[in-house]
Amino acid sequence: MQLILQEENGTRTVEVEEGATILDALQRAGVTSVHSPCGGGGTCLKCTVTVRGGGLNGPCLACQTKVADGMTVVLAPEVKMEVQQSGKCAVYPPDGGGKGFGVACDIGTTTVVCHLLDLKTGRRLATVGAANAQKVFGADVIARIQASVEGKLKLMTEAIQEQLSGMIEALCRKTDTDIKQVRYMTIAGNTVMSHLFAELAPDSIGVAPFAPLSLFGTEHDAKEMGLPFDGTVYITPSVAGYVGGDITADVLATELVGKEKPTLMLDIGTNGEMVLGCGEKFVCCATAAGPAFEGANIKQGMPASPGAISEVTVENGRLKVTVLGSVAPTGICGSGLVDALAVMLDLGAVDETGRLLDADEAPEEALPYLDEDDDGNVFKLTEDGSVCVTQADVREIQLAKASIAAGIRVMAERYGVALEEIDALVLAGGFGSFIRPRSAARIGLIPPVLLDVTRAVGNAAGEGAVSAALSAKARTDLQKIQQDCAYIELSSDSAFNDAYIEEMMFEEA
Repeated sequence: MQLILQEENGTRTVEVEEGATILDALQRAGVTSVHSPCGGGGTCLKCTVTVRGGGLNGPCLACQTKVADGMTVVLAPEVKMEVQQSGKCAVYPPDGGGKGFGVACDIGTTTVVCHLLDLKTGRRLATVGAANAQKVFGADVIARIQASVEGKLKLMTEAIQEQLSGMIEALCRKTDTDIKQVRYMTIAGNTVMSHLFAELAPDSIGVAPFAPLSLFGTEHDAKEMGLPFDGTVYITPSVAGYVGGDITADVLATELVGKEKPTLMLDIGTNGEMVLGCGEKFVCCATAAGPAFEGANIKQGMPASPGAISEVTVENGRLKVTVLGSVAPTGICGSGLVDALAVMLDLGAVDETGRLLDADEAPEEALPYLDEDDDGNVFKLTEDGSVCVTQADVREIQLAKASIAAGIRVMAERYGVALEEIDALVLAGGFGSFIRPRSAARIGLIPPVLLDVTRAVGNAAGEGAVSAALSAKARTDLQKIQQDCAYIELSSDSAFNDAYIEEMMFEEA
């Protein structure tokens, strides 16, 4: 069976197996312009495409529509999303004997960033970033593990290897660098992303005891990894199935090892990973925050791209929103959601249980923004109500923030330190760079007692990867960080379950 894909750059025909869905076909065809946060479960409603022929004429969900003879799928142009490319972190000096060029890469679940480096001087020559090409397989690691279980491991590996190859070639073109002079590449990614890059099945990470096939800290031949240069690829070491090489790279870049007082580091994304400690004593854990902070599983959620509401504030008694790209708002991204919920709590539109109040219950200042749709109460972010936060959206953020807040509490207790005794809170990763700490504290995502010592450092994992590309000492230090991190498995921890229930509540307005 054949399916015609009408894309921005032309039309092509792909072979499709009998009974396959359009989403199956798009995944096998390497299409990256379609986003499928739920991985094909039919729940996120984000994989809408336009179909002509085969008995259909109009929009439909790619994951719920089977391919039929004579069918053409019209794909919208890929929307560029904002990518946090760099970080405010320390970088190890180069060894000095390096020759040629290196590439440092942070493979995030949502985004991918690559830096081209002069291995002798340590100079950063160029940087490129983009949405992870695997997004069509799901927004979070759980969805991608499920895709692997369904036999799509090779497809996901090809997607990321081809994306990295294209980024390396783009870096060389931008700097007029001979790709034959690229000698070394480092990869910092969570444990699932590292497995997918190396074509190792992450299936075992999805079930207890969540044991990965590898914890990495290993070197590989670049050509064997599907990359377009003769050289070596180093994958940064992971601690556990859900605390990966991106977190050891974060610790390296933020110099937690050199701190005298305990520092808390959070890398908040589709998986909430965190480390607490100083010197050579660390505890770490991961919480299943889900993809809500990436705009997935939110009715009008979207990545940080043009049209996304990224900030929500109240100024002079009126709601004000900031929209990316200076265009009309079409949805809301994670930073905007955190702001919106903080504002809703401040206005009294949401009570301490997370219930979005009826108009006859809410304070007067909240009334202009309360409305109803087919699913119940909503909070309007735009005057015409074109973008709203629903009750279900509030619950998604509530679940995610409770998971992270509970993880912080358990980790502090295991380390033997009170929250107010923590010297600093470091927010790593793209999401941590865009959220406003005050809003994060208001909704309980971060401990309010740490608000004054909170700072965002941007893409720390990418900076750690840069150090690992330049310095053998950095790679040795990464291995030591892996050994010094005591992992806490929260899924079977009764203290976490108790804390999670308590953290579901919000402070009253």
